[in-house]
Amino acid sequence: MYWKKNMGPLDMSKFHDVLIEDEDGGLQPKDMPYFKAKLIAPGTWQVLSDGDYTYVVEGEDELIAIDSGMGAGNIREFCQTLSEKPLYRLFNTHNHFDHTANNFLFDVVYMSQKSYEGRCQPFGDFEGMEIPDDYPVVFLKDGDVINLKGRELEVFHIEEHCSGSLQFLDRKARILFCGDELNGNFFDSRISVEHSFRNVKRWMSIRDSYDILCAGNGIHDGSYVERYYETLKYILNGHENEGEEFYVPYMDSRASVNSKEGKPVYPRRSPNMDFVAEAMKAEGFGKHLELTDGRGCFCFMRKLNPDGIFDRQLEMNGCRVCYYLNRIWDK
Repeated sequence: MYWKKNMGPLDMSKFHDVLIEDEDGGLQPKDMPYFKAKLIAPGTWQVLSDGDYTYVVEGEDELIAIDSGMGAGNIREFCQTLSEKPLYRLFNTHNHFDHTANNFLFDVVYMSQKSYEGRCQPFGDFEGMEIPDDYPVVFLKDGDVINLKGRELEVFHIEEHCSGSLQFLDRKARILFCGDELNGNFFDSRISVEHSFRNVKRWMSIRDSYDILCAGNGIHDGSYVERYYETLKYILNGHENEGEEFYVPYMDSRASVNSKEGKPVYPRRSPNMDFVAEAMKAEGFGKHLELTDGRGCFCFMRKLNPDGIFDRQLEMNGCRVCYYLNRIWDK
């Protein structure tokens, strides 16, 4: 599908018989637009649609948005209602579909060069949908500064959760917009514990510049960075075997019911991960699923790597770190 300026939103009618449960328990079809904004700091909003959160940042003469989610309707139009200042630019933390599906609604999208490939790759129930993928893109790199006049966002290219990930530091508001790199619920050491420790050490080097983490799955206290730092250091100091092989992983919120009137029900924001459970059964990971009542989740996707590595989880310092036993040190 070719991009053009001021396109309408995606046709989500295929999801009309799928219900989404809101935080207050209300249900509505997935193809019905839903937006909810929360002011989290002066000139800074968190916006809930579907997919991970969008953040809106106001400068002296414009708004910018960070990540576009994968919800129905026009998220750009909604975010524009938060201020009279114009909104035309979107910034991506990384290229996962729950952050990029609605990129095409903006005039220009900023991302890392590594994020360009795969930026429009649907997953789960979205597979097969046509997504405009030739919208204007500007590449950002580590050390760039986004000048919003009276407010600057410093760009950090630190890859942990996803190749090509960017974080945006707002020293004025003391916020680090970190995508899925620094969720406060768990830390996923995807490459090696040594690599992760270097990443967290870099985030520690600017720790005096932010108080909160505006992550894809919500807002968390900046102190999680210290906790991850200490836990990763502990693992590297000869304690890698202390992590559990079988554990209840972090799981996003679940709907209060699985179905209503014959229609499946899923929670807003959290992607449908049911397909992971079937894949795990096929790969012989049934024992892990016994701990989650047979439900799949994002954390379990790491068990499906082609090399078949079993991951571990260590809980300490008020946080949990997932890692691979044979990926402690860089190779």
